[in-house]
Amino acid sequence: MCGRYELKASAKELVKHFQLLRLALGDVPQSDEIRPTDSVLMLTGGADGYAGSLAKWGLVGSFLDQAPRSPLINLRSEELEAKPFYGRLLKRQRCLIPATAFFEWQSVYGGGKQKMRISDAKGKPLMLAGVFDHHRVAGTTCAILTMAANDTVAPIHDRMPVILGSEEGAVWLGDHAEFPSDEFSEIVQASAQRSLSVSPVVEPEVSPQLSFGFA
Repeated sequence: MCGRYELKASAKELVKHFQLLRLALGDVPQSDEIRPTDSVLMLTGGADGYAGSLAKWGLVGSFLDQAPRSPLINLRSEELEAKPFYGRLLKRQRCLIPATAFFEWQSVYGGGKQKMRISDAKGKPLMLAGVFDHHRVAGTTCAILTMAANDTVAPIHDRMPVILGSEEGAVWLGDHAEFPSDEFSEIVQASAQRSLSVSPVVEPEVSPQLSFGFA
């Protein structure tokens, strides 16, 4: 699962991760917390490298007459290829969604929830595997692929995004005649081994002076 994520990396940092990436300084919509239906940065592959563009987070299939109220923000990667519509997206419309962290809420004693920030252990950008489609009304939309959580994330949530390194990302965005099923299995295994860091998010307290309404 991935319902919110953060992107605070600069274009320079992302280009360092993907050296063939064409990305201008103003192309990165930085945000402390990106939510479903927000505009997000999406990376796609081409004959001469990788390009960044904007898409809405929440997949709207091109076959739909209109966008649903709650489009899918996440897709389970397991057996996705066997489903005709998603299998088509996996063949031709794969993308990477850059992030610097993603958020999950951990149950705590007393029934509450603690917001947790999950990031790369070395502070590198995370490249989340995704798919996209073009809709005549909704425009370009995308969803993040998820997998079973690794040992770091499992105490918080049973799912996590499929996170790719530079080499895995190049395979993911590469031009393949058919979806590279075997390579994708290896990618998911590598993602499970990725070293992640987890820290609680301390929300700022609301000043009592700001909590009063005005007549």
